[in-house]
Amino acid sequence: MQPGLRDEQLQYTEPMTDTSQNPDNELSPHPQIAQPEIKVNKGISVLWTLPLLALVICGWLLYQAITNAGIEVTVYFDDATGITSGKTQVMNKGIPVGLVKNLQPDIRKNKVKATIVMDKSMAESLVEDTLFWIVSPELSAASIRGLDTIVSGAYIAIRQGVSDREQRVYNGLDSAPPVGPEAPGLHLTLKADELGSIQKSTGIYYKNIEIGKVQGYKLAYDKTILIHVYITPEYSDLIHTESRFCNASGFSVSGELPNIKVQMESLSALLRGGILVHTPKELSTSPPATNGSEFKLYKNFEDADYGIPMTMQLASGSGIVEGSTKIVYRGIDAGFVKDILINNDENKSVTANILLDPRAEFILRENTTFWIVNPSISASGVKNFRNFLTGSHITFKPGDGDFKNHFTILPEPPPQTPLRPGSHVQLKSSNGVNLSNGTAVYYKEIKVGEVVSVSLEPDSDEVLITLFLYEPYGKLVFDSSIFWLQSGVDIEAGINGLKVDTGPLTRILSGGVVFTTPDRDGTELNETELQDKVFRLYGNYDSAVAATPALQPAGVQFQLITDDAASLSPGTPVMNKSLKIGHITGFSFSRDQKSVLIDCFVQDQYRHLIHDSTRFYKTGSVEMSGGLGGLDLKFGSLESIFKGGINTITTPGNVADSTAGKLQQPLPLHADFDSALHAGDRTITVRFEEGISIGEGSQVRYKGVPVGKVTRIRFGEDLQSVDVEFRIEPGVAPLFKTTTRIWQVTPEISLAGIKNIETAITGAYLTFLPGAGKPTRRFTGLSQPPQPGYLEDDSLQLILEASHLGSLSMGSPLYYRDLKVGEVTGFELSPSFRIVYVFIRIEPRYAAIVRENSKFWNVSGARVTGGIFSGITVSTGSVEAIVRGGINIATPVNEPAQKAVEKGHKFLLHDEADPEWLDWTPKNE
Repeated sequence: MQPGLRDEQLQYTEPMTDTSQNPDNELSPHPQIAQPEIKVNKGISVLWTLPLLALVICGWLLYQAITNAGIEVTVYFDDATGITSGKTQVMNKGIPVGLVKNLQPDIRKNKVKATIVMDKSMAESLVEDTLFWIVSPELSAASIRGLDTIVSGAYIAIRQGVSDREQRVYNGLDSAPPVGPEAPGLHLTLKADELGSIQKSTGIYYKNIEIGKVQGYKLAYDKTILIHVYITPEYSDLIHTESRFCNASGFSVSGELPNIKVQMESLSALLRGGILVHTPKELSTSPPATNGSEFKLYKNFEDADYGIPMTMQLASGSGIVEGSTKIVYRGIDAGFVKDILINNDENKSVTANILLDPRAEFILRENTTFWIVNPSISASGVKNFRNFLTGSHITFKPGDGDFKNHFTILPEPPPQTPLRPGSHVQLKSSNGVNLSNGTAVYYKEIKVGEVVSVSLEPDSDEVLITLFLYEPYGKLVFDSSIFWLQSGVDIEAGINGLKVDTGPLTRILSGGVVFTTPDRDGTELNETELQDKVFRLYGNYDSAVAATPALQPAGVQFQLITDDAASLSPGTPVMNKSLKIGHITGFSFSRDQKSVLIDCFVQDQYRHLIHDSTRFYKTGSVEMSGGLGGLDLKFGSLESIFKGGINTITTPGNVADSTAGKLQQPLPLHADFDSALHAGDRTITVRFEEGISIGEGSQVRYKGVPVGKVTRIRFGEDLQSVDVEFRIEPGVAPLFKTTTRIWQVTPEISLAGIKNIETAITGAYLTFLPGAGKPTRRFTGLSQPPQPGYLEDDSLQLILEASHLGSLSMGSPLYYRDLKVGEVTGFELSPSFRIVYVFIRIEPRYAAIVRENSKFWNVSGARVTGGIFSGITVSTGSVEAIVRGGINIATPVNEPAQKAVEKGHKFLLHDEADPEWLDWTPKNE
């Protein structure tokens, strides 16, 4: 290019060569030289395109560098093991989205600071709730995770948050976070008492298929554990509000020999732990679960299957096996005993914790009753044989009322009505009955029902029996129907031999209840009347016949009353002169509940023997009476020896009233023949303040002659005194007046001898001293015989004044010239307590000996006088005086006889006699 050419460019164009004349295109040795053609071009030189292109590329690269530059974030980790600067990537679902730029420790925070450059595309993901965590190889018994990182190395995982606020600084997690709440599927919470082997990522299984995982857990404020689980979307429809979750980790062993249960889940659950979920078939229609629903995590599958808790108090845990004993209703399992605890109560009872099947929730009502069913072997057969193999179980009778989940088990089954139509009949018995639930009821040897309950009536001692009569046998019961017990074998022994009565074989083994209707023309009962009516249950057929006129021959019925019906029973004979004329038909209490009423029946041909003058008394096998003079034995009839009996005597009276309707019933039943014979005697009551030696049956004597008998002894109202009742013959009744004195006569043994020796064999008795005043029936007994002032006889009764009593005692003799003329009858202190009054009694024929100037001195024992030089003199009275003590009497001989003394005169009792007194001989004028 030439200088000066700016807008033009010189172009050189080679000249075209004509090859037509040289087709072989061979070069001629002398080519033609082309002439240059010069052209001038205007514009920028092409040489500038390269710099321009480079500039454009650099700009583009700069633009790309600016627009595609990464976002720098900071993440703090507790441990950065496995992380390398410039190498470790940030991965999101297997795709790299960032790179670790720098690592440095942060000493202040005790963490590792990682600077990460994230792709520009992740800008919207870097918000405040975005999560970072390190993924590294993990090997445990539960699982193997991050196996790919063994080759590629650890990486950092990221999960985008849902917030819209940007953030560039984060705290990294130690492990993968749980599935976020925004993730599709179900997010649930399980509540457990203990965590067990459950951990993060533990599987949730449905029929051994994993449908979710445990996301995390924490301790709640009530010390339970809340476990967060996630169910994947495709299995969300398997979870219902009534679904059950249970811990399936490993295996469990429950029960006792021979009932041992071993439950083991899959090998995966054994190694990794796991949670099972299932929905009982009957609850499969419950609504689907929703996010946030809370479920209970049961300890094992059985707990989950029987999930409703209840408790039951038992007297003993015998026969109850934890984890094995079932709650069974009509053959269907309704629950099981989970465990047993000992209560800290007075009886140290036990409480069984029970889990119920949800279908049995309706039984949790206050009137539901529970009892234990045990196997049993009896004469009637084997009951609950299956329980010999499976063990005892608990059953129940559903009730109504308010909700209740704590019960006390019954000691025996309650009444249960058979599952067939029929009618209930109530019976009552005053005696114990050997009946149990299921005992058969017969009518004309055909089973028409069964016993459904036997119990004590709340307000009495009677037994209440409930029968169930199968339809249509309820129509056999009329208002006049009679029920009685019939045992398998009835044996009656008597003087005529042995009578054995048996029923069918089944009744021989288990007994039964039999009924009949003697009067079919009576009133037929409808269903309501039948339930309200209570029939009497008799102990046997004889008792039923004895109490039912329609079953008896013609005769007269009447009642006796007694305080003691011992040895008597239905069927006991009623006799007259040892000949049976009737029998006892039944017993009942009097209106005041203090006496027993005895229903009696006398055959029609002996009706004339029963009237107002008839007296009844109990008779036994042998009656004995008598004393030292001999014994009187009286034997009853042979039948009364076996059964006891009631005998009759007739006293003068109105014999014309010989119908029971005219008798003044009830008639008294006397204890024995003597009581009946003397039933008209007068009754006297005497109270003793001290103990007594007499007993019921002791005699009452007057001057040694029996005139009555003690009939009753009891404590007084103060429980210190004793009241004695005795009867006396009508002839001596006038002797019992206001001042009459009564005391006991008992044997007395002393040095002086033995008094009342016969009472040592015949027993003590009562005697009395008649008095004056008005007739009365209540007296106060004396502790000893009365003092002389009380004696009512012709003897001369005097009082001696002594300085001391000495050896004198009751009965000490009085002597005149060594001849006994009287005795000491008593003694007491004077009102001033200075002297002793000695009461004496002089026999009437010797009363003239005593005058106003008579002298009395004590001659008790022996008297010794004398000295060393004068000698010793021993003076004694009679042998009796030495032993019992005594008193001598003397009357002056040289003085004129003085006036005789009267009863109650007082003399001085000298300690010894004046020698001249010993020779006195009184002149009695």
